[in-house]
Amino acid sequence: MRRIHTLLSATLLAAVLAVPAHAQGGVLNRLGRTVRGAAAGSFAMSLEKERQIGREVAGVVTGRWHPVTSAALTDYVNLVGTVVAQQSPRVTEVPFRFAVLDTDEINAFAAPGGYIFVTRGALELMESEAELAGVLGHEIAHVDQKHVLEQVRKGNMITGAASENDLNGPVMDKAVETLAGVIFKGLDRASELESDSLGMLYASAAGYRADGMVRFLERMSQGEQQQRRGFAAIRATHPPASLRLEAAQVDVAAFGFDLTVGPTLEARFRQHVPRASAPPR
Repeated sequence: MRRIHTLLSATLLAAVLAVPAHAQGGVLNRLGRTVRGAAAGSFAMSLEKERQIGREVAGVVTGRWHPVTSAALTDYVNLVGTVVAQQSPRVTEVPFRFAVLDTDEINAFAAPGGYIFVTRGALELMESEAELAGVLGHEIAHVDQKHVLEQVRKGNMITGAASENDLNGPVMDKAVETLAGVIFKGLDRASELESDSLGMLYASAAGYRADGMVRFLERMSQGEQQQRRGFAAIRATHPPASLRLEAAQVDVAAFGFDLTVGPTLEARFRQHVPRASAPPR
């Protein structure tokens, strides 16, 4: 992980990486879910092709919004994301990567193959590392459940490819354009709510207090209701935050989360994520 381990003391890193033995492989079971065998069009897609198409889609995303140039901020988000990704049933096959997009818009995205993006605006809305863990867990869940590929498959959006071997040249370019369009326009409500649920489970299993996502959605809901600057993009790509908040609160009760357990790490988060008055560039 390059130099990201240097951001935390050995003691703190060990504490964050400490995962309950029952957490590995058990998160999806709590939702009665399995990892989808995703497909593009009418054919199965190999892991290698998923990674390839994900790289191309990630290139489109970073062409639209450039990543921040702050190596320290990028490394911190990668550290938190890597810890949460340890709860993913796909962690051994997908090399999850995390980047911060330099825009005031409040949003986060996931491309196939493990490419996760969170905007600077979203980070500035957060108040703790537990909130960041919940949001990154949400995006990791999109990759785990292959939501983007599944939506493309259901809509039969890729034409000209009878098998993944046909995903080359102009056909590949069109597929990448289609998948990027799905990310920019947003996924269906069921996929978003499922990812909220899994994201909370991943963050909790990684050791964070489980309601980080709830706290973030509370602030999201307030911002949307007040029509504050920066919220238009996420309103266009996600279900209303008030609906997501209500569902997340139900999940907290249904999963039996103990909200007295697990750190939120507000101080450490603020050390790495400046407030909106001084955004990193």
